[in-house]
Amino acid sequence: MINAEIGSMDKKIHILQYVDKEDEYGLTHQEKVDVIGHSIWARMEPFRGKEYYEQFKDKVQETIKVTIRYRKGLNTNMLIYYQGVLYEIQTISDVYMAHVKLEIMCRRLQRGAEDED
Repeated sequence: MINAEIGSMDKKIHILQYVDKEDEYGLTHQEKVDVIGHSIWARMEPFRGKEYYEQFKDKVQETIKVTIRYRKGLNTNMLIYYQGVLYEIQTISDVYMAHVKLEIMCRRLQRGAEDED
């Protein structure tokens, strides 16, 4: 019965995480790496749009709810990548503690070149 509540998962996403990499000169830099190694199916739906005025500029904070099948090891230091857009994970909920699905609340990253990777 709980499986029927997952709904249509029609989006392919990647779950990324920053890791420290050392280059040939011994310098360390951060690089985004796919945690799972392949895309996974998800349902993505807008949760709410929060508009506010900050330093004389209108800014919209887009919050997305992403639903995926249960996976161990996800945390709020990870990112979700979908169609050229990065989303920062805010919270992860194991619905009813049933280990069937995860509801992940995300916020779109607005850091310029970050969206191009």
